[in-house]
Amino acid sequence: MNRTITVLLATVAALVGLGLAMLASLTLANLNSQRFAAGAGVWHPWMMKQGAACVVGFVALCVMATRDYRSLERWVWPVYGITLISLLLVLTPFGTSVKGAQRWILGVQPSEFAKVALILSLAWYSARFSYRMQTFTTGVLGTGAIALPLLALIVVEPDKGTTLLLAFVTVSLMLVSGVRWFHVLIPVVLGGVAFGFLIAGSGYARDRVRAYWNPESNPALTYQVDRSLDAMGAGGIRGTGFGAGTQKWNIPEVSTDFVFPAVGEELGLPGTLSVVAAFLILLVSGAVVAHRAPDAFGMVLASGVTFVIAAQALVNLGVVTDLLPNKGMALPFLSRGGTGTVVMLTLVGLLISVARRSGFDPGSEGRRLDNPFGDADTDFPQ
Repeated sequence: MNRTITVLLATVAALVGLGLAMLASLTLANLNSQRFAAGAGVWHPWMMKQGAACVVGFVALCVMATRDYRSLERWVWPVYGITLISLLLVLTPFGTSVKGAQRWILGVQPSEFAKVALILSLAWYSARFSYRMQTFTTGVLGTGAIALPLLALIVVEPDKGTTLLLAFVTVSLMLVSGVRWFHVLIPVVLGGVAFGFLIAGSGYARDRVRAYWNPESNPALTYQVDRSLDAMGAGGIRGTGFGAGTQKWNIPEVSTDFVFPAVGEELGLPGTLSVVAAFLILLVSGAVVAHRAPDAFGMVLASGVTFVIAAQALVNLGVVTDLLPNKGMALPFLSRGGTGTVVMLTLVGLLISVARRSGFDPGSEGRRLDNPFGDADTDFPQ
């Protein structure tokens, strides 16, 4: 697994480096003259904060990677409880509202930490009750009881995108854990209907979906995506060159949710394809780690991390290329965002921790699930 770990680290480092480079292009290209004149120095505050987040994130990655992931089992419920409390505090006067959404507290976004809490708690639960996951009570109701409090608090913020992402991860981990397909269909159908009513009852979300199906009905809501396509079109095959893009300035939130079009404009088709290839590499590497995990806790943990990264990247890329309705969601490792960057790098550390202990494991407690990634083999002691 050393090769898989090397590939993981190299790919993540390349994505983080590209994200910092694009942020430098966005902040330094048109602000240095004014900042020098004002005596503020070379670096924009965004660069300073994102650089600090990357440092903290890589420290967390190293800490998680060097720990035995099984030692985290004792911390699962404290982490879950702290996350739940922080999500509750966000909805109080202690929380900070930005653009109509109350998602921050003391500059931190607890819904990002909910990704870690959800993956850890579901991995612990499915490993502890692996022999009963095929029953509806344990497999569906038990899993739902863990996930629903987190999802409910996040959707109230409101943050429908993260709610849908974590719901997808929950359903995926149900299947990985051995829950029967026809049992999973029940919460999927009920959740889909409930989410549909939620979108229908939310004017802005409903208008976004309508604008996606009929762009001419509301040009204001398609403006961001239209400018995104303009930027990638201006880049063409070769790109305009690093720092030379001009269409990117017309894209709202270009440093966060819409950083991919800036990559397309300045680095062209090779740049965008490289980003897509990097996420495919992460997806395959995560599947390999999950396949070779020594126990059920490690397998579900690795699967959850892989699902979160892959699904979030898929949604972001789908939105900026107009394949999905517009929903603000960061592109992992590239988008500006302190909490998101730290959390994503921490998750990679957990994935590496599982990878470092793959294969035969004499110390395993024996709690295993059937391997959903392939037939039983020597990677899973019988």
